[in-house]
Amino acid sequence: MIRLHRKAALLLPLAVLVLSVPAAAQRGGTLEVVPLARYSFFPDSITLSNAFGVGAEVGLFVTRRLSLEVEGSYTVTNLPDSASVTAAGLDTRLLVHLPLQGKATALFGVGYASRHYGRNLDEKQEGPGWLVGLRLGIGPRLGVRLEATGDYVTSQAAASGNQWDIGAQAGISIYAGRLGPRDADHDGVPDSEDRCLGTTPGLPVDPTGCPLPHDSDGDGVLDGTDRCPGTPVGQRVDQTGCNADLDGDGVPNALDRCPDTAPGTAVDQLGCPPPAPPEDSDGDGVPNGRDRCPGTSLGPPVDALGCPVPVVSPPRPAPRLILRDVTFKTGSATLTPESEASLRLTAASLVSEPAVRLEVAGYTDDTGPRATNERLSLQRALAVEKFLVASGVPADRLTARGYGPADPMASNATEAGRALNRRVELRKVD
Repeated sequence: MIRLHRKAALLLPLAVLVLSVPAAAQRGGTLEVVPLARYSFFPDSITLSNAFGVGAEVGLFVTRRLSLEVEGSYTVTNLPDSASVTAAGLDTRLLVHLPLQGKATALFGVGYASRHYGRNLDEKQEGPGWLVGLRLGIGPRLGVRLEATGDYVTSQAAASGNQWDIGAQAGISIYAGRLGPRDADHDGVPDSEDRCLGTTPGLPVDPTGCPLPHDSDGDGVLDGTDRCPGTPVGQRVDQTGCNADLDGDGVPNALDRCPDTAPGTAVDQLGCPPPAPPEDSDGDGVPNGRDRCPGTSLGPPVDALGCPVPVVSPPRPAPRLILRDVTFKTGSATLTPESEASLRLTAASLVSEPAVRLEVAGYTDDTGPRATNERLSLQRALAVEKFLVASGVPADRLTARGYGPADPMASNATEAGRALNRRVELRKVD
């Protein structure tokens, strides 16, 4: 009993701290009902098998953070000889609700527990108990409770002494009754913060619960500062409640430097018609005052000074020679004998032009994966390069590259077109 008093003394500062936390959904008078499932770890003294059971908690909030709770549970288990035993529990506790981040609430409870075992075991145990848990809100009135309980019970059998009865349980938390802080006049401001209790229902109020100033003509200017009460509905007004734009050009009177603009006239941000655009005699988009080439004919592009932009011819493609007689064994980079004979003639021609540098470019059709085709085209280009070097062409004049199915010369939809696309070219490199 002394230990119990010490625990209560330690919990008292925690309860004071919790009571100072701002209110959440529940309040004094809210009812909480929790149907639950429980797994019990029975004391060793009664040699029962740990087992699942069912139960329910019913709590009544005394304040926003304190509730009185009663829990009942029922479990069917068995003795070592398989004889069936029923365990009925009744717990009463004081429960503290401590808000955490988001919709989570920590639960701490102390109370008294009673256990009665029947059917094949006549035993009763009771003693102080505690609860630690977490409530996860999933709506204004629904939540999930996850809890652990421990009861330090005394057995009727004197030799058994005190034992711990431990349990783990989970349930669905349901709030019943009114939620939130009390608001007697239903103006959305809690009574504790309402400086004007009894406000007429439906009347707009400020954060203190007092009626907002009125705007009888609905122009957005309160009656106390409206110099033009009774403004027609829909008419724009300035901060004094009077017509803000007398000439209707979209610029308020306070900023309008041309307040008598004719209706329908386009105006700038100061309410005045914009100046006429500068003259452009040749219509090239460059005003005459900046045009160094007046009289430019329509069509050709001009620069910022109105002069024609010189036309730059596109670069000519590098010359290339398609080695039509160079073929390979199917699916490989091995030259055919006919290809070697043709390449010897090509090598002899290249040796006679020592200043020419060339790229050996390999291509395939689009049959098969692109990565495979690119690898095969490079291998074939390297095979041609290797043969030309072996035939006397200096290696520093040749570069091999594989392009796979890129830049087809014919359609890959026909066999003839695919045959043309499988080729090796020699391109002159500057």
